Amino acid sequence: MQKSIRQFHYINEQHFPLIQGIGIGQGSINYHWDASLRKEQLIVLQVTLKGQGFIQVGEKTFSLTQNKAFLAKIPGNFRYFGEDWHFLFIEFSESMIQWLDTEVTIVELSEVFIEMLREFIADNKTRELTVVQNAKMAFSLFLDIKEEIQKEIQYHYNAEKIQAAKEYIDEYYFEDINLDFLSEKYEISKYKLIRQFELAYKFSPIYYLKRVRIFHSLSLLWEDEAVEIVAKKVGFSTGNYFSKVFKKNMGISPSEYKNKKTRYY
Repeated sequence: MQKSIRQFHYINEQHFPLIQGIGIGQGSINYHWDASLRKEQLIVLQVTLKGQGFIQVGEKTFSLTQNKAFLAKIPGNFRYFGEDWHFLFIEFSESMIQWLDTEVTIVELSEVFIEMLREFIADNKTRELTVVQNAKMAFSLFLDIKEEIQKEIQYHYNAEKIQAAKEYIDEYYFEDINLDFLSEKYEISKYKLIRQFELAYKFSPIYYLKRVRIFHSLSLLWEDEAVEIVAKKVGFSTGNYFSKVFKKNMGISPSEYKNKKTRYY
């Protein structure tokens, strides 16, 4: 069942890009749109506020949980539905289709951006707009939506690279690894690599690498391997540097650890 809907109608639209509808909606057992059967020509952005909806594109079905959204052209080869689904939506006129990158884009939006959309709907649910005012708002809002979607897609794309970098460190910690190498291998700037690695794993990639190396050195030291040999095996350039990093992390030197015959994690 829909609630709080506003439609915009003009006698002469002058082929301007326009916002055609805005609102807050709620799914139901009967809420099921087959976009291939709809007669309107428009673009719709629909964002989940709470609950869960679904969008089926071709043979694939995607879950639309909180903050997930789709931006799509109607008519289109998809359908969307959901019972316990609370959402906001914004409909743009067909003249905006030329700026649509793909027929259907599914993305997770930030809380800040969703709140901005909420405020936009609240501010304009009763406001009278001329066709020119509407067109200005439509074009500006559509560009904001495109920019936000591109930012979120890039963020999640980078997140996959950050995870891959961590997995590489976990497996090849003993190799000669540095920021330049990881940046080039995963095609991401050193600044973004450090910043997003810290956001994901609480440590910079190089600090994390040192911790992984120290962890793997423990069993080797327990087996009475010489400190210099252990350092080389886990990827440190020299025994002295290994000892310095080891003591900083463990509180004792590698030699003291060997003598105590105690595992530290």
